[in-house]
Amino acid sequence: MSVTVFAMDIPLPRRPVRKTERLRRGRISIPEAVYFLTVCTHRRAPVLLREENIPCLRDAFGAMTGDDAKLFAATIMPDHAHLLFRLGRRLALGRVMAKFKTLARGGGRQGWRWQENGFEHRLRPDEPAEHYAFYIFMNPYRAGLAPMEEPWPFWTCPEPRRFLFPKHLDAKGAPPPEWLDEIERIAPRLRTGE
Repeated sequence: MSVTVFAMDIPLPRRPVRKTERLRRGRISIPEAVYFLTVCTHRRAPVLLREENIPCLRDAFGAMTGDDAKLFAATIMPDHAHLLFRLGRRLALGRVMAKFKTLARGGGRQGWRWQENGFEHRLRPDEPAEHYAFYIFMNPYRAGLAPMEEPWPFWTCPEPRRFLFPKHLDAKGAPPPEWLDEIERIAPRLRTGE
């Protein structure tokens, strides 16, 4: 039986051709804008899924609920984390990233560190947040970290009704197998730093 991912019927905008290196020099913080963020561990050390690190990471996600930022979706991978959120009015993007990294490390008590900075992309008005949330959700399945019939335990979406695709997950929270093909179609059109 084929499952249609209604959200993926939303047209994908053309990716603009970036012709200047200066775009990466400065970080632009626009209050109320939606951002996709990837932060990696130093030297891509696969430490994030260690049992002692999970509570700090979950606390860091949970802290993104106030005036600083509002988390829409996130997932933890062995050496990086993806987040989709709306920037608040109180802190600039760099401060939100620094706060997340500090909380995720338990205030520095954990024996690992993050890479400096991270990859961020501010979604344009014509870019559906749905596609980025779907990318974040499917990332562990694409990487072969979880079988398609099992839910990834390190995914969070505080308001799943915000997106269309969670309605099509099975009773356990696992995706249909054909979504692997769907994400391979969509991923090249997204600004994810891949």
